[in-house]
Order: sequence, then structure tokens, then C-alpha cells
Amino acid sequence: MKAIDLEEMKQIQVDILKDVHSFCLANGIRYTLIFGSLLGAIRHKGYIPWDDDIDIAMPREDYEKFIAEYSHKDYHVYDYRKDADYHNPYAKIADTRTLLEENVCMKSIGINVDIFPFDYMFDSKEECSAFIDGLNNIKKIFRIKLVKPGRKNVWWKRIMIRLAKVAMLPFSMKGLTEKEYQKINTLTNKDAAFVALPVDPEIDAAYRSIYPRRMFENFVKVPFGNEEFMVTADYHQWLTQMYGDYMTPPKDVDRTSPHTLSKIYWI
Repeated sequence: MKAIDLEEMKQIQVDILKDVHSFCLANGIRYTLIFGSLLGAIRHKGYIPWDDDIDIAMPREDYEKFIAEYSHKDYHVYDYRKDADYHNPYAKIADTRTLLEENVCMKSIGINVDIFPFDYMFDSKEECSAFIDGLNNIKKIFRIKLVKPGRKNVWWKRIMIRLAKVAMLPFSMKGLTEKEYQKINTLTNKDAAFVALPVDPEIDAAYRSIYPRRMFENFVKVPFGNEEFMVTADYHQWLTQMYGDYMTPPKDVDRTSPHTLSKIYWI
């Protein structure tokens, strides 16, 4: 097996996104870069220098259409409802010719792009926050199930992680995701004033993802490296709510990878 370095991995991610972009345009599917990918596109015209993944989001109906209809000979859309060993409450599209090992308790898949669904919520931010509150215990248990004690953890933290995992043995990751979706499937008001990202595993980010519905009515293309991809036309509001003064890079940022990558290689 041939190892893949971080720069090659990023190019593979961009290649995946190029195909997703083409498919979405051809099939009337709305999507936007989000999180660090949107921040990188606006502030750096590409990846944030210390980031190593790509995140996109789609309104729920577009997300479901994409998962049902997208196909490619080298890429696979992972969804918890059809992939037995995949348990995240959001999808990933991965290059099946590669393997990316992460220090988490889930089967390794190829180099991938994260795809999140934005759901129609309620007519007030307070109702949206209360709904996310109701998902928090599920997310906390899922996180304990997902994490692995690693060398980066001090000895006492490794012991605490193992004890917490023993306490969570009665729960399965798939069952937790299904329980989360039982709640999310009650969100059916397409005229709701707000949308949000309730499946976001980062609880604070889920709260900050509550936006007016119009956030996903208009989209524009922006540069990302040598390519152009879609973003919400209201990206300034999105980034300001998520990151504050997003055009000023933080001085004390940890510039190591925020992810738990172990080995990356061609199969």
C-alpha cells in the first residue's frame, strides 16, 4: 500500500467535491461550504492552512435526494441507514480506493468529505435551542462511544475514558443515531423561520448553526484553490455568528491537525 501525504489527501478531497459540485448543479441540489471550509474559502481562498478536511451542508430535502441518487465508480456515500458499520448522523462521501485511519471507534473508510443536513426548525431561536438541548444527552453518550484513549491523553484521562466507555456499554452507536433521528424526523415545518444543524456532534456549534431560513435561498460561487464552489450568499452573517471576527486569524491557534488522523494510503 502506498502512503498518501496531507497535500495529496487534500487534492483527493477537492476532487470529490468537484464531482459533488457537478452532480448538484446538474440535478438542482443546493449545497454550501460550511465551517472551516467556508471560512477558508472566504479568508484564504482555499483551505485554512492548518485544516485538513472539507465540510458541506444541504437543506434536508436536497440532502436526502443526494444520498438517494448520487453514484460514482470510485466514490461511495456513507449513510447510517444503509451502511452497517457507519454510525454518524450525517453522511460522508469517500474515495473507495483509499483508506484513512482515525483514532475513533468506527470502521475506517476512505478519504472523504462530510455532508451535513440543515433541518427546518421553529419560529424562534429559543424553540430551536430547546430542541438541540433535547439531543445533547444522546450526543454526549455517542461521543464517549466514539472516542479512543490515545497517547495524547495523560494517564488519568485514559483511565477516565475507559471507565466511561464501560458505563456506556448498554448503548450502541447505531441505536444512538437512530434515537437522534427519531427526534429530528419530527421537524417537518418547511415554513419555519429558522433552520439549524441539529446533527452537528459539536454541541456549541449546533447552537451557533441556528439561522434564518433565507440563509439557504441564495447561493454564490467563490474561489477555493484552483476551483470554485457554492456558498450561501449570506456567508458574512453565517461566519460572523459562527466565528465572530472571522477575517482576523487568531494568534494563538493550535496549528496542528484538529483531527485524529493516523495513516492514509492507497489500497
